[in-house]
Amino acid sequence: MWKLVPVVAISLTITLFSNLFSRKDPMKNKYVYQEKFLWIFIIVTMALFAGLRTNYKDTSAYIHSYNLLSKEFDLSRIDYSFGANPGFNILNMLMKSLGITSQGFIMVYSVLTYMIYIWFIHKYSSDFLMSMFLFVCLVFTFPLAAIKQCVAVAFCLVAVDKAINKKWFWFIFWIFIAETFHAYSFLYLIVPLLFFVPWQDKRTIYWVLIFLVSGLMLKPLLGTVLNVTDMLGEEYTVDSFSGEGVNPLRVLVCLVPFVMSFILRKKVNSPEYEVTRAEGLCMNLSFLNGEIMFVGLFGTANYFARLANYFYIFPIIALPRLFNMVTPKWRAPMKVAVVVCYFFFFYYSEYIVYGHFDNRFKSIPIGDFSFFS
Repeated sequence: MWKLVPVVAISLTITLFSNLFSRKDPMKNKYVYQEKFLWIFIIVTMALFAGLRTNYKDTSAYIHSYNLLSKEFDLSRIDYSFGANPGFNILNMLMKSLGITSQGFIMVYSVLTYMIYIWFIHKYSSDFLMSMFLFVCLVFTFPLAAIKQCVAVAFCLVAVDKAINKKWFWFIFWIFIAETFHAYSFLYLIVPLLFFVPWQDKRTIYWVLIFLVSGLMLKPLLGTVLNVTDMLGEEYTVDSFSGEGVNPLRVLVCLVPFVMSFILRKKVNSPEYEVTRAEGLCMNLSFLNGEIMFVGLFGTANYFARLANYFYIFPIIALPRLFNMVTPKWRAPMKVAVVVCYFFFFYYSEYIVYGHFDNRFKSIPIGDFSFFS
């Protein structure tokens, strides 16, 4: 655990100072002024930690593939078919032709991913400190492994920002860019359908019923699912969907925003709390994260957890907004309970389920880093 302590401590300390230099409306518990510069140092801290790694889950495989690339920039060698990740391959080829080292390759994706993630959280969170704590517990280590998917999610977050501001051309543009890095980015085309306040009408119930039926009908629909994954360039078999389902604890954690919003549904729809267009969308997308995880109980963790992780940023935005709707006298003890529970989940995930983080994570000293060969 000690390898994570410095980066987490520094990042959360910077976040604390950023919050101290911001101002909130005490009635609505929303920012009226948010500090604009300190959060950049969080990006530097996290990106450096991630960019100096040499091993963690799939990192060594990515480095090996990059080392095998030719230094010749030849676009005719790129596979442009759907699901072949041509954008990812072109960017890698470009970096290799410019003489960027394998460690520089890791650093580029680390900076790009964490920069967009933290920018999005800073822009849309109503409680930056709580959001960054949740980010550490739920998301921070995932980009250390799934480089392609996480940079695609980053581009999708740019697309969501454009959709919130009704810039639909740029929304489609960024979804297209993300699609060239990871095929599942098309899932974000659902965004225009989710601009509503949860529990305001029957739309939330309809979405719940769709995913409930999907989970129960997964086995009969397996042939269709396999055809879709094959079209996306993923090679799955019936056996791939017959393994152990998603960890139930993980499903419960992902369903917290949905459950809280249901309990607080009157406040969510009260003019007093003014749920904005962005907040309503983030809540609905956080429900989608939990709903896909729920379907994963009936399938396999490998596939459905990957799908759900496309929306793992949104609970980080939605939960602090919901926490601040709790009755004031219960708000402080509830937040203490939240910190304890999410820290336990973080420790359970990184040190019990997947094995000790310190044994799996390896990195180089910053003095040994070289961007160009």
